[in-house]
Amino acid sequence: MSQIVWSNYLQANRWWGIKLLLAPLYYLLVLENYAGLPNLLTVLRFFMGILFFFILSHSLFDLALIVLVIATATDYFDGYLARKRGLTSDFGRIADPLVDKIIICGGFIVLILYTQTVMATWMVVLIVVREVVIGVLRGYAEFRGIKFPGSTAGKWKMVGQCASLCSLLLYAGHFNGVLWARLWVDFALWFTVIITAYSGLLYLYGAVLTLRNHTGHAATDNR
Repeated sequence: MSQIVWSNYLQANRWWGIKLLLAPLYYLLVLENYAGLPNLLTVLRFFMGILFFFILSHSLFDLALIVLVIATATDYFDGYLARKRGLTSDFGRIADPLVDKIIICGGFIVLILYTQTVMATWMVVLIVVREVVIGVLRGYAEFRGIKFPGSTAGKWKMVGQCASLCSLLLYAGHFNGVLWARLWVDFALWFTVIITAYSGLLYLYGAVLTLRNHTGHAATDNR
């Protein structure tokens, strides 16, 4: 059905300029019986991530905070739609965590330029390495046809990372040097580092077991 709608859309002979500009969004909306709505939010969040980095590079911390909060909200809603209404797709399963990792890792890397007295470099390295390793492992598993569901620790990891980024933005913009703000940022960062490392180890352990079992079953089936 979606392919027919897409074909009719391309064959329309009016307003070609606007149609071409809106084509990617329209195509996402009609993919897989309108499962493209969560995908549209994912694509939107990707462009919001680019905007976030651009704003942050100009030290506009308040505006960057607003963009980050909106991007986080779209992450929640596209996940909610995908789970509650069954609007899942291969694109969303791969692109959604990838976009999250780009925003999170990029945010911490850029913010270290403004908050070196608060956030240690090793914290950023740990967060980035964890996200890259798990991202590569997830991609390999998807390539092998193996799906890894999210965990409670992974959800708390995301909450901690978003809270830390928001706290760092507020600290850099308004509370630099304020004792209570520094204590809160320290708490948020340490919580984030601990839950990031913990969730990463859990994911690695589960992935190793799952891949080993999958390989064992594949070898048995080929006998």
